Amino acid sequence: MIAVMGAAGNVGGKVADLLLREGEQVRVLQHRRDLTGLAERGAEVVEGDALDVEALRAFFKGATSALVLLPEDVADPAFVENRSRMSRAIRDALRATGVTHVVLLSFVGAARADAPGPPAGLHEFERLLGELSVNVLTLRSAMYMDYLLASIPLMRAQGVNGSAIRGDVRIPMVATKDVAREAADRLRRRDFTGHEVKLLLGPEDLTMTDVTRAIGARLGMPDLPYVQLPAEGVRAALVGAGMAEEVAGLIVAMQLALNEGLSFDGVQRTATSATPTRFVDILRERLPHTGEPA
Repeated sequence: MIAVMGAAGNVGGKVADLLLREGEQVRVLQHRRDLTGLAERGAEVVEGDALDVEALRAFFKGATSALVLLPEDVADPAFVENRSRMSRAIRDALRATGVTHVVLLSFVGAARADAPGPPAGLHEFERLLGELSVNVLTLRSAMYMDYLLASIPLMRAQGVNGSAIRGDVRIPMVATKDVAREAADRLRRRDFTGHEVKLLLGPEDLTMTDVTRAIGARLGMPDLPYVQLPAEGVRAALVGAGMAEEVAGLIVAMQLALNEGLSFDGVQRTATSATPTRFVDILRERLPHTGEPA
């Protein structure tokens, strides 16, 4: 049995899908979002909250390996506090179960003790799971390139793309499907011992100007500009879109840290950290030209 947290999300959902395709016994944790589709494919669905140690113990019980992560409720006004509580609940639940191999989803920036933005919570998560005597593989990913597509409605409506990130900063970006493939493979093989860390950095570094130009080409907007926006304006826009004040501040702090090179300082792509899917591949899948197959 393989327990998969976050099965309603971009990475966890893909992990569950891959494992089911391989004929594995899969258990998923359902909280707010319905997982009936996975249940119909044979997954065992367990109701529970990542803040509830007892629910997590029931979820992990009998599993040999588990994918763990911190769900991101960007509307949660107690985002930081609750992620810290989740980290402790997951650690305590794993201690009381027979799970022998844990794959932890994290971010490259979480390696820093002074990590700015959401990675600060992942740094704590890594530290707490480091206290366990089970085998833990931490997958530290680059920025998820898929998430950049969330700005497409804004681009179409206003003819511009923007954030607090400078347009010329080169950033490692990785596809969520490549992260999911690595996680699913390692959960099945259980070929790691002790506490290991693996970087997943995508095939290339891109700037926000590069990304915007590529999206614009797919949208039929070849001159689509990218604009670096004032930090306070970005924060206000995020709050206006439904994010909690605390979360919006964290997102902006992370964007500003990218400008300073803090998150990826000293990180170099190698044969083992490179992944195959390019940003243009994601665009071809998600934004086919008229008459072009998806």
